[in-house]
Amino acid sequence: MREYSASIAIVGGGASGMAAAASAAENGADVLVIESNAAVGGNGLFPRGIFGVDSRLQRRKLVFADADEVFRDCMAYSHWKTDARIIRTLIDESGGTIHWLEEKGVRFIDVVHHLPNQSPEVYHITDDSENAGKAVIKALEEFCRRKGVTILADTRGKKLLKDETGAVCAICCADKGGEEVIVRAKKTILCTGGFAGNPEYIARYYPGFDSDAVFPGWGGMRHRGDGIAMALDAGAVIEGNFALEIAAPRIRGYEALNLIIGKPYNIWLNKFGVRFADESIVYNFAHAANACMRQPDSFIWILFDSGSIEKTLSDGRDIIEQVHIPSGAEARLYETIDKARLDGLLKKSDTISELSALIGCPLDTLERSLREYNGFCEHNRDALFSKKVRYLRSLDRPPYYAVKAGADFLNTHGGIRVNERFEALGSNFEPVENLYVAGVDFGGTDADVYNVVMSGHSFGFAVNSGRIAGRNAALHSF
Repeated sequence: MREYSASIAIVGGGASGMAAAASAAENGADVLVIESNAAVGGNGLFPRGIFGVDSRLQRRKLVFADADEVFRDCMAYSHWKTDARIIRTLIDESGGTIHWLEEKGVRFIDVVHHLPNQSPEVYHITDDSENAGKAVIKALEEFCRRKGVTILADTRGKKLLKDETGAVCAICCADKGGEEVIVRAKKTILCTGGFAGNPEYIARYYPGFDSDAVFPGWGGMRHRGDGIAMALDAGAVIEGNFALEIAAPRIRGYEALNLIIGKPYNIWLNKFGVRFADESIVYNFAHAANACMRQPDSFIWILFDSGSIEKTLSDGRDIIEQVHIPSGAEARLYETIDKARLDGLLKKSDTISELSALIGCPLDTLERSLREYNGFCEHNRDALFSKKVRYLRSLDRPPYYAVKAGADFLNTHGGIRVNERFEALGSNFEPVENLYVAGVDFGGTDADVYNVVMSGHSFGFAVNSGRIAGRNAALHSF
């Protein structure tokens, strides 16, 4: 058995964990990070942008992001099912956190919209060749190492230990070889990245959700909810509301096709060949996921034609497509279409009849759906789902294409009840002594539907909650 001691121990070295470590260290604490993987970063490596309100970058661009307005919109989106004090704290902290990250070497180059005509723009992006996540994690790790933060990699937190007064005083861990590791600390912060890899928790907290019906994530890590399990065992309680971060429509392994399926000009059909939604909800991936997931077998067929391809390529990318879709996708589009066709995922045909065979739906149903939709386009009114006229475009230029798409399960949101200082709370709403929770391990920020309008808030709230928890833990550890 090995033993360590520190003022602050942080379980999890992702976005919230590294922010907590940096914040605690700069406030004078002796900090140790316990990370189950070989390196820090976790799901914090994958976000493309980060939420912020009233940053210097916004002010320079004359983007007037008013915290009161953003707060009201956020609470309305959740129908006030979320914790208003926590939401207010995270919004108020967010602009300052952008500056805090800049001071540590992160270079934000723009703040952009994530949805059409989004106002205010809150999604901060970097000049990093891949994403903001890697830039933030790299800067925080370098800062922590300069500050002398100890990082125990390949070490998994297992159980919180308490002293004779019932206060959390240590973490029992195991390294990759199975050796027991005890970390003693005055304060502990749990930041273990949710429980997307824990079928038992998913069944418990998302009853009725079929995780087998979605892709396992675009690169996100399948954490098992270690922090939630440890906090519950220590006397904390579940907050109550959970939200899944799910995006649709998605196709794994054929990334260039996202140029097409991410546009609103297509027709979405279920396996019976019936249209079921306004396809422009593609811009709000959570709403699109809800619509797709409720279809039979939780997958859909997307129909487009040669005109759709021409329009997509001639329109070029909007700013968010520039951020999210890999470079060179346009040049690989036809090659990717051919690969998807050979793999049986996509059908290309000069006639609708061949598409119905791939979909497995009656030809007359498919013809009726297409005829109805083209009629809406001709009369500039979607009499079924009120799709905006600007997105109505007849599919009448063969060859036609049908491609099968599904939903992508990114992560879980929700868990331990905390206050605005991110102290874990017990059943009496009193803090579990010496215990904090940050990132997606705590609850209260999303209701039943992930809030895409708060663009980048998953990453932003993780960094902000970690920063706040680290600061508060450090101030109370001396």
